[in-house]
This record gives sequence, structure tokens and C-alpha cells, in this order.
Amino acid sequence: MRKKTLAFKLNFSVSLLILLIFSVGIYSVIMINKTQEFSYDTGTNWLPGVKAIAEISENFGNITRRHALILGELAIKSDKIKIEKNIKVLNNFSDEIEKEFNNIKKYLGTNEEKVAFDNILKSWKKVKDFIKTDLELAQSGKIKESWVGFNENTIPAFFNTTDAIDNLGDINTKGSINSTKNGEYFTSLTNFVILITGSIAVVISFIFLGIIKKSTSAIEHVLEDLKSQSVATSEIATSLKSSSDALSSAVSNQAAAVHETTAAINEITSMVNRTVENVNHSTNVAKSASKQAEEGQTIMKKLVHAMETIQESSDQLQNISEIIKQISTKTVVINDIVSKTELLSLNASIESARAGEYGKGFAVVAEEVGKLAKISGKSAQEIQNLITKSEEQVNVILDHTKERVENGKNVTEQAQKSFIQISQNILDLSNVVGQIADASREQEIGVKQISTAMGNINKATQTSQVSVNTTTDTAKSLVTESEKLRVNTTEVEHLIAGN
Repeated sequence: MRKKTLAFKLNFSVSLLILLIFSVGIYSVIMINKTQEFSYDTGTNWLPGVKAIAEISENFGNITRRHALILGELAIKSDKIKIEKNIKVLNNFSDEIEKEFNNIKKYLGTNEEKVAFDNILKSWKKVKDFIKTDLELAQSGKIKESWVGFNENTIPAFFNTTDAIDNLGDINTKGSINSTKNGEYFTSLTNFVILITGSIAVVISFIFLGIIKKSTSAIEHVLEDLKSQSVATSEIATSLKSSSDALSSAVSNQAAAVHETTAAINEITSMVNRTVENVNHSTNVAKSASKQAEEGQTIMKKLVHAMETIQESSDQLQNISEIIKQISTKTVVINDIVSKTELLSLNASIESARAGEYGKGFAVVAEEVGKLAKISGKSAQEIQNLITKSEEQVNVILDHTKERVENGKNVTEQAQKSFIQISQNILDLSNVVGQIADASREQEIGVKQISTAMGNINKATQTSQVSVNTTTDTAKSLVTESEKLRVNTTEVEHLIAGN
């Protein structure tokens, strides 16, 4: 205990004293409650039971006397009205006993009481039966038999019932006495415990005063040391305040420079972001142009294929020209046949003229054949003219078509080569733009890292600023608290040692 602090000693002593008082209080409350339980048990169970048994015993005695009186009146043949009045009183006593029996049931707490009460009920039932038998015999004129039954049966039953009632009364009386004794015991025990506790509290109080007395001298020495330390602490706090003010000014300048640098980096970050956006847009445009160039190249391939198809059509047109020439040749043959047919028709006409009458029919046929030959010749000539004209037009169209197809094919091939070159250039441009985009992203990442680093520096500077401000405030508070410590030390010294 010597090595323990004053606060521990005081707290321990006070806590022990409080615990002791609290324990005694709790114990006293418990004992008082216990005593009240015994008092309540005595007042609500035992004493009402004793009272109820006394009333039962009184009513039972009245029944005994009233029954004997009625039998005597019946024996001497007394006034009938008086006898009926006594019988009515007897019944009232019996009803009162029944009520008391119902009332006493709620006070029966122990098995012993319940057994005794059951014995009373059994004896009471016999008594009622014997009384009824005696009255019936006496009222029927059998006075002697009724008195014999009264002496031999009813009176012993009365005694047994009285003994049973007395037994239950003794049980309740003993229970009330024991309950009262228990309450008295707990009251005495509580008084004894309170006395012992008071003595212990007095001893603890003396120990508590001794601890305070021993600690007072030590506190005086500590106060002297505190006064010296408060002066030294005040000087240190003043020096710390001056250093904190200078450091606060330097940190403020550093914070301003970091803030300006952060603003410049944010502006660079914004420019890099715009560059990245433009590069991304250029990349999208290059991809779109590359896609369109590929589509143009596909279209040029289709155009070349179409020109080749046109050339094939020109070749087919050349075949048509050859067919027209063949038709023209066949037309010459037809003209030759027509000339020969006209000549044959003329010869037939001459021969039919020589034949005279016999050759007239043949002359008509020859004439018709000649007409047909002339018509065929005319038609063949017209066909020849149309074929010649068509051949000339086909040749002209064929020449123009060949020339245009050749020119179109040349232009298409040149355009296809140009589209291929454009597609390659766009692909190269897309690659270059992609490289620029990658470089811009790396630049953006680098700028963000620099910005993050500057943000961390800024936070650190702000933290330093807060720390410096806190240190300054702490130094000011330390100066103030040092002065308060000096004043409080003086006051405590006056409080302990006096003036």
C-alpha cells in the first residue's frame, strides 16, 4: 500500500467505505423485507387463521349447548314455537361454521394445516349427521333413544371435533409464534450487523484521516517542485511560441508557392486533356476516312468489274456486227436468186407464149412468179439497205464504245491506284495519330502523377500549417497554463499549509 498513489489510496478508502455502507444498506433492506415477510405472514395467514378457528370453536360450543337445550325442551315437551326458534338458531350457528370453514381455506399454507382441517371436516360431518339423527328421534317421540344416541355418539363426536379444532388452532398459534420469532431474529441480526458495520466504518475513517495526514507533507514538497517547474515551463513555452511564429510564416510562404505551382499544373493538365480529346477526335476521323477509303476501293473494284462487263458487251456487239455481215452475204445470195427467178419467169413467159392456148395458165403462173420475184428483190434490196445502214451504225457505236471503254478502264485503273495509295496514306496517318494518342495519354498520366504529387505536397503543407498553428496555439496555451499552474500551486499551498 505504501507504493500506491495518493489518489489510489483515497479512492480505495472512499470506495471501501461506500461499498461497506452500500452493502449494509442492501443487507438492511433485505433483512427488513425478510422481517416484513414474516410480519406479513403472521398478519395475513397465521393470526387470521387463529381468529377464524376461535370463531369456529365458539360457534361449535354454541351448537353443542343449543343441541342439548333442544333435546331437553323436546323431552319436557316445551313450547313448540320456542323449540323451532332454537332449531333455527342451531341452523344459523351451523351456517356460520360453514362460512368460517370456507374462509379458513385460504389461510391453509402447510400440509399439516390441511390434514388437520380435513380431520375437522370429517368430524364436523359426523356431528351434523348425529345432530340430525338425535333431532329426528326426539321429534318423533323417541326421547330415550335420542338421549342414548346423544350420549353415545353425538357427545364423543363433539369432543373429537373440538380436539380437531384445537389441534388446528395450536398449529396456527405455533406458526404465528415461530413467524414472530423469526422476524425478531432477523431484526436482532440486522441491528448487530449495522453495529459491526458502523465500527468498521469508524476504523476506516481513522485510516483515511491517517493517509491524508501522511500525504499532506508529500504534497507540500511536490508543490514546491511544481512552482519551479511552472516557471521553467513558462520560459520554454515563450521560446516555443517565438519559434512557432517564425515557422508559421515560412510554412505560409511555402503553401502559397505550392498553391501557385498546383494551379499551373492544373492548367497544363487541362491543355493535355484538350490535346488528348483532339487526338482522339483525329483518330476517329482517320478511322472513318480509312473506312471510307476502303469502301471507295471496293466501289472502284466494282467499277472495274463493270467496265470489264461493258467490254464484254462490246465484244458481243462485235459479234452482232459479224452476224449482220453474214446476213448481208445471205441477202446477196437472195438477190442473186431473185434475179435468176425473174430470168426464169421471163423464159417461162416466152415459152408459154409459144405454147399458145395451152400455155396461158403457165403464163399466168410465170407472171405471178415474176411479180413475187420483183417483190422479193425489192424487199431484199430494202433489207440490204437496212443491213448496210445498221452495219455502219453498229460499227460507229462499236468504235465509240471501244474508245470510251478503253478510256473508262484506264481512268478506273488510275482511280483504283489512287484509292489504294489514299487508303495506305490514311492507314499511315491513323498509325501516326495512334502513336500521338499513346504519347498524349502517357503525357496525361505523367501530368496527373505530377498533379497528384503536388496535391500531396499541398496537403502536407496544409497539414504542416495546421500543425504549426496548433503548435503556436499550444505554445500560447502552455504559457497561459503555466501561469495558471503557478497560481493553482500557490492556492493549493495556501490550502494545505495555510498562510
